[in-house]
Amino acid sequence: MYLSCARAILIGLSTAGATLADTSAPPASTVQEIEAAELFPLVPYESTFEVVDGDGEGRQVRLELSSADGEGRWEVRFGGYNILHLSELRDGSVLLTGLDVLTQGQTVLYEPPVVLLPNRIVPNRTWSASGKATVANIETREVEHRGEYQHRVMPITRERYVTPAGDYEGFLVPFEQTIDLEAQAAIRLSLDLGFFPGKGLVKRSMKFVVDKPLWFGSTTRRTAVLTR
Repeated sequence: MYLSCARAILIGLSTAGATLADTSAPPASTVQEIEAAELFPLVPYESTFEVVDGDGEGRQVRLELSSADGEGRWEVRFGGYNILHLSELRDGSVLLTGLDVLTQGQTVLYEPPVVLLPNRIVPNRTWSASGKATVANIETREVEHRGEYQHRVMPITRERYVTPAGDYEGFLVPFEQTIDLEAQAAIRLSLDLGFFPGKGLVKRSMKFVVDKPLWFGSTTRRTAVLTR
C-alpha cells in the first residue's frame, strides 16, 4: 500500500491556505521569468514518451491531456500508470487536486490542492509548502491512508534536452517531496520535469524511496523522454 501511495504522489509548489515560504533567492539568474501558460499550455493534445532508463525501460507510454467536467478542469493520463486531475485558476496557476493510480486502484487527494505551477515562474528561487494527502480506493472512495506532505521546489534552470522527437532548449523544474504516513512510514520523492515553452513536457525523471520501520524499503527510478 505504501509503495502504491508512492507512485501516486507527484508534485506541488504552494497552496491557498497551505504554508508557503520563499526559502532562497540567489542573486544570479540563468532563466528569465516565464508564465505557466507558456511553459505548460493546457490545451487538448496527445504525445508519446519512451522510458529510457529504470523501471520499464524501452516501454512506450502515451500521454493525453484533455478537458474534464467543470470549468478550468483538466486530466493528464500517463498510459496505464496514472491520471492527474488539474485545475487552472483565473490568474493562470495550475493546481493538482488529485491523482488516480490506475495500477493500484487508488486515488490521492490533496488538501488544500497543490500548486503544480504558479502563474508566473521565477528562476533561481526555492519554495516550500505543506499540506495533507489522503489515499482512497478509486471505486469505493474508502480512505486507506492519511498523511502529511512537505514539498520543496529547487531553482529552475535552463536545460538542453536531446530526445527522439528533437532537441529542445527548455527549462528544468526540480521538486523534492516527503510524505509522512501512518506507522512511521515515509515516502521521499525527487522529480525533475523538463519543459519546452509551447510544447509542454519533454522529459521526466523521478526517484522515490519508501522507508518503513522493521520492513524492507524500496527505491524506484524511471526516466522518460518525448518520442513524438
